[in-house]
Amino acid sequence: RSRRISKPPIWLKDYVILSPGKANCSYPLLACVSYENISDSYAKALSSYSAVLEPQSYIEAVKDPKWIEVMKAKISALEENHTWSIVELPAGKVPIGCK
Repeated sequence: RSRRISKPPIWLKDYVILSPGKANCSYPLLACVSYENISDSYAKALSSYSAVLEPQSYIEAVKDPKWIEVMKAKISALEENHTWSIVELPAGKVPIGCK
């Protein structure tokens, strides 16, 4: 094995990477803040925000009626603002994919 000391490249010095390991925090937030100290309405609002999971794919999105409505509204807004228009694909052309 090499005895050379390994260090990250200089251009990565400004990046912050959150490791999945155990956090080493001197003053954890949970030590001073808890759901017991907030109002019921605020706790309900927090739980509703934290409970919303965004679909990771189109297949997941079309299974949820709420996401179908969101997609329809987004397409309508794009069409109303003339952001783009739907056109027929010319003969012999292949559509490109997207992520």
